[in-house]
Amino acid sequence: MASLLTSSQKASLQKVFVNVHETFARDIYVYVEKQISTRPTMSSFNPLYGQAKDNSQVAGQTVLTKHTYKARIMHENNQGENVLDGSAQMNLKSSEGRVRIKVDSEAVEKIKICSRIEIDDVLYVVDSDAKNVGPFSPTYYMFYLKREN
Repeated sequence: MASLLTSSQKASLQKVFVNVHETFARDIYVYVEKQISTRPTMSSFNPLYGQAKDNSQVAGQTVLTKHTYKARIMHENNQGENVLDGSAQMNLKSSEGRVRIKVDSEAVEKIKICSRIEIDDVLYVVDSDAKNVGPFSPTYYMFYLKREN
């Protein structure tokens, strides 16, 4: 099918979109938890049961790594602020805290496995799957986040 734009015009428009992203993108911090298990170095360790003869358990340790990426951030308007909890005090205010971010392909895999994301000193969790964004090819990916309470 014929295109209204030539390939050189598409390439120049793509450069404009990259320039817009670089202009308005801010740093976000993606935290990924990784479970590290420390195993006893005894020859009597039984990996089937995860124990040595003296019944010591395999100890696990969680390591939190912080990655920095650039993202365009948009806070949604008209977010509800009522807390409907019968056992709590009345008239409490709490924002839903929904945010939409657009990131490049480098950040997508880390965001899919992250435990939380920090934006402007507020922690969020991923609330959607990645959505491809781009007029000619999927250059950027969009995620929705919600505030971690």
